[in-house]
Amino acid sequence: MALIALILLPAIGGFVAFFIAGRGERERWVTIATFALMLVLLMAIVAGAPEGRWYAKVSYPWVPSFGISLDFAMDGLSAALIAISAGLGIISVMASWSEIRTQSGLFHACLCWTVAATIGVFLSFDLLIFAFFWEAMLVPAFTLIAVWGHGDREGAALKFLIFNAVAGFGLLAAAFALASMADHMTFSAFELAEMKLSTSVQVWMLLGFSLAFLVKLSVPPFHAWLPEAHTLAPTAGSILLAGILLKTGAYGLFRFAPMLFPQGLEAVAPYGIALGAAGALYGGLVACGQNDAKRLVAYTSIAHMSIVLMGIAAGVHYAVAGAAVEMIAHSFSASALFLLIGALYERTHTRDLRQLGGLQQIAPRFAAAFALFCSALLALPGTANFVGEALVVVGIFQVNWVFALLALSTLVVSVIYATRLLKGLVFGQPRLGAPVADLTWREYGPVLAMGLATLVIGLYPQSLLALLEPAIKAALVLPQP
Repeated sequence: MALIALILLPAIGGFVAFFIAGRGERERWVTIATFALMLVLLMAIVAGAPEGRWYAKVSYPWVPSFGISLDFAMDGLSAALIAISAGLGIISVMASWSEIRTQSGLFHACLCWTVAATIGVFLSFDLLIFAFFWEAMLVPAFTLIAVWGHGDREGAALKFLIFNAVAGFGLLAAAFALASMADHMTFSAFELAEMKLSTSVQVWMLLGFSLAFLVKLSVPPFHAWLPEAHTLAPTAGSILLAGILLKTGAYGLFRFAPMLFPQGLEAVAPYGIALGAAGALYGGLVACGQNDAKRLVAYTSIAHMSIVLMGIAAGVHYAVAGAAVEMIAHSFSASALFLLIGALYERTHTRDLRQLGGLQQIAPRFAAAFALFCSALLALPGTANFVGEALVVVGIFQVNWVFALLALSTLVVSVIYATRLLKGLVFGQPRLGAPVADLTWREYGPVLAMGLATLVIGLYPQSLLALLEPAIKAALVLPQP
């Protein structure tokens, strides 16, 4: 029941926040309390977990005649992503404290419901329930962009919804096809993983799943929704998009591709690595030409998620471990940069790098924070991003040295866009007429927390790798060198 409570807590908290809105700032505190309770419950589950891979695992028949059950399970990867989801939920509330003044109840309800649906994705092992949560998280995320975004927010929200909803039909169709091939009707991933399918059938099923996962991962050519959604979303929307929604695509590939289609994944692995390499180069090169700071960071997300795809497709231990670490590292670095850029936009009403600069002179805490997370963006040694990307490159060298060299070239490109962002914001002379207020406690606290996480993982990665190791081993599909 504890796993179901992890989903129900934010779902119910969203309704409470919605109905008590308009009475001071209660909806904000209710939302923060909801996410804090989730973290307490998660720690209790992990602390009381038995020996073995799974911290908790439950199965309740729901519609037995159709093979539908409430199959939920949590291992180290799920626990890490759920902790990040709850933590970024709190950070999203704090980041939007002064930005959101209209329909605040609905806004905070959408935050809660987005997190509730993503946690359902991270815990579900019944493919029909997984598909339900996969589609359900689109609705509150769409609302966040369409109602509280900037510029052509409705267009960006519709593009986000259409791309992801249509791609979700591939996942649903493949899930129904798999269930129909079983000896008895079931959608349980644990049972379906025991089926003996030919490699060609696995490839076709994997393509159905991958359509949904690659669109959410935003790997080119499935990325067209992401730059507008990130750029025009409110700060909290960008944080949740970068921090957890993109990770659902990576998680789906990491979890279900090797579990259900090991031979199929091995067959298409070279194409996955090539697609990831092309996406990493494309995202990095396009980021180098952006003048909008938020749009620049959005394109870097395309590059980093493409590196995650390369790691998963490579299928060897170093690469898969790197992909898992990069998923988590990117959640901190990208979310922090979107928070900082959003806070700067509130003060200056511009994100144009040609109009900004000189923060080291007028807002030193801002400048230090940008310096730290730009260092993570370029995968500087000592940051979590370096650990993830270095492991991926080492792993790909074991599979194909040509693709490994391409992966290394993306690190060179990252130096260009990260230093360009740093130069445009931090160095030079201030180009704004009015002074810029430095970070407040509501902004500085979340930035400090994400900065510490980035450095702790970067300097002591074994703490995270030990947590993720059982999930990493389960995701290996190629013979180990």
